[in-house]
Amino acid sequence: MGSLLVALCGAALGCASLAGCGEESEAPLPEMVPISDFTLTDQSGEDFGTAQLRGKVWIADLIFTSCPSICPVMSSQMANLHRRLDEPDVRFVSISVDPAVDTPEVLHAYAERYGADTSRWTFLTGTVEDVNRVVHLSFRLPMGERMDRDDGTYDILHTGRFLLIDRRGTMRGLYETDRAGLERLEHDARRLLAEGA
Repeated sequence: MGSLLVALCGAALGCASLAGCGEESEAPLPEMVPISDFTLTDQSGEDFGTAQLRGKVWIADLIFTSCPSICPVMSSQMANLHRRLDEPDVRFVSISVDPAVDTPEVLHAYAERYGADTSRWTFLTGTVEDVNRVVHLSFRLPMGERMDRDDGTYDILHTGRFLLIDRRGTMRGLYETDRAGLERLEHDARRLLAEGA
């Protein structure tokens, strides 16, 4: 499944490398996988999931609040996207892969740290089983077990990419968090908005 996502994501990026690939001649974004329905718990302790996201374009990532590596950068980048894509039909979703630690109260404080407008950027947690189900079955992505480090910190393997999902709940792209990837993500999100997709 991982190789399928890589291949499909590559197809989404192909247009960017073609000479003369203008706005009107861009190939449609690939329809990668449908996101199966899920419900988790948001930073306010309320149920939140695909029912609340239906009809919206949304961007998702996987993080955890005590992450010593990529998560702070990802959350800063998501905050920038959240400001740049200030559109009523765009939502942002960050799902914790450390639900035992990341309670709604912890996620609420984390959201405040990044200046999140939680009417548009939602932070989700749940039981370990529910989070695993969302990551593995809804997003079709890998997630590792907690790995303790000698310095007292720990890490949890998860993707460092952002996901773009259309109004029908279909994943349309996976994006690296470098400058080119983020620019492409913003561009493609605006395309979906314009297309009503």
